[in-house]
Amino acid sequence: MKEIIIFFLSFYFCMLSVISYGNMFEKLCFAKLKSEEDTLIYTGFYGLMFLTLISLVTSYFIPHNFYHNIILHGFGFFYFFSSSLKKNRTYLKYIFFISLLTISALVISKTNDDLSYYHFPFTKYLTEYKIIFGMGHLNHGYNLLSSLFFLNSTFYLPFIKLYSFHFSLLFFLIFFNYFLLKEIFSKKNDLVIKYLYFFAFSYFNVSFNRIAEFGTDKGGQLLIVLLIIKLFDLVCFNLKNNRLQGILLLLPLLGYCISLKTYFLPYVLLSISVLFINNQILKNINFFIYSKSFLFFLTILALTFSHHFISTGCIISPLPFTCFGDSVFWSREIEDIKSLSIWLENWAKSGAGPGYRTENISLYIQNFNWVGNWIERYFNGKFTDQIAILFASYLLIVLFFKNFTYHKEKIENKKKIFYFYFILLTIFMIWFTNHPTLRYGGYSIFFLIISLPMALIFQSLIDKKLFYKKLKFFIIFVAIIFNLKNFDRIKKEFDRTDLFQFNNFPFFAIKDNQYTETKFKSGLTIYSPMGHCWSIPSPCGGVAENLIVNKKSGYHFLQRIK
Repeated sequence: MKEIIIFFLSFYFCMLSVISYGNMFEKLCFAKLKSEEDTLIYTGFYGLMFLTLISLVTSYFIPHNFYHNIILHGFGFFYFFSSSLKKNRTYLKYIFFISLLTISALVISKTNDDLSYYHFPFTKYLTEYKIIFGMGHLNHGYNLLSSLFFLNSTFYLPFIKLYSFHFSLLFFLIFFNYFLLKEIFSKKNDLVIKYLYFFAFSYFNVSFNRIAEFGTDKGGQLLIVLLIIKLFDLVCFNLKNNRLQGILLLLPLLGYCISLKTYFLPYVLLSISVLFINNQILKNINFFIYSKSFLFFLTILALTFSHHFISTGCIISPLPFTCFGDSVFWSREIEDIKSLSIWLENWAKSGAGPGYRTENISLYIQNFNWVGNWIERYFNGKFTDQIAILFASYLLIVLFFKNFTYHKEKIENKKKIFYFYFILLTIFMIWFTNHPTLRYGGYSIFFLIISLPMALIFQSLIDKKLFYKKLKFFIIFVAIIFNLKNFDRIKKEFDRTDLFQFNNFPFFAIKDNQYTETKFKSGLTIYSPMGHCWSIPSPCGGVAENLIVNKKSGYHFLQRIK
């Protein structure tokens, strides 16, 4: 019972801290903006972003141990009680209520495979060491950085210790749902926009119900969906409110999405294209460039890519053309990065998986040689399952609001909508031709390109009064499905007979792995596991025969000599 109380108290302690840091960021970045935008829909995400930014900076100098994190979140927690946030009881009531409806997802025993491989070890390393140059030499996973690891490392707290590294994932879902519900019930939004938010609420809560499967991918995809729908609203529908200030509110979060996963970079194309769709924005380009919002957009990207450089010698790992190779002594060889990049593309195009691997990878990934195999091994299964969930969501909405009649609605700004949708299709093609797996940005872009036209259709089918009358019942219905799926999962995890049986409730299972130690004269010891790293001491990874470790100015540098 003691462990359960500590687990959930730690979660809410961290949540209040995150919200406080979001409020701090708003005051720092948007204090002078007199916008009609309700910034509360962004507060939680700003908090996650601001904590991530702080983490990216402090990791240069100190590990994120108990002292660092208690000071960081203790300040946030006490700031909450001294700020105006505590007076906003309505906001806190809704956040707390949503957290209660989703808290079942936090209780997990079976984690995703990548957690034990590099997510968990990388985060753990940040709690024990300040930055180590050349970590990419130890494990392929250390070449695939996400700013989420830095955020997660700040949740390493006394008593709960390592078992809070997945808190941030539920925070993403809670703030996602608050954003959606707030916008769905807003009187300012056009009905098309409301339907897009409504579709997102239905689909993602049914599909993204297991927190352990979020990895470093799904949190960012939740956020990018909100940003794109909001941008669509500002550019094509929201004609009365101040679009310029509305877009400024989105800019830092777009940078945050890219820091979570670099495959969101093509969405910058959408952001730039918006300038040409809307003359008002293009005329005020200097307003954006010299804003604090744009400064934070650049800052979080610069900090994130600096850590890519520190770990691998590449500005954006694993893109070979951004690597310095022999010019930086701790860098991985460019040929190694090229091989990793090809391997990831091959994996995304179903050229490899459990028990199979294509022979000629370079030929397989060229042009569209991979499409047939991709359809057989990936599309006819994982992808069709998600399509089924999305269309089942549409069908449930139709059945729920079955008393509808067709009434033609006038669609304004058709030209802008067409251009916006064309850019989304371009992003979809970039995704499909380079990394066509749902994990790598597929959930978000496939949802957007299907749901946008569906929203235009639905506005002509469902009566507005009927929509608002039954809306609350449908939301409760989705929440029930979400919890039933999680309760069923938890029961199955108790019934398991393997490593992942729920023997340490409410903490997830961690394998006690054997390992060997390699000590270097510089004072660093590297621990090599028999299998995945799990939670063995840091830094964890394979030690090549030609690996050397030097220490300069208090920093460790890993290097492979030729």
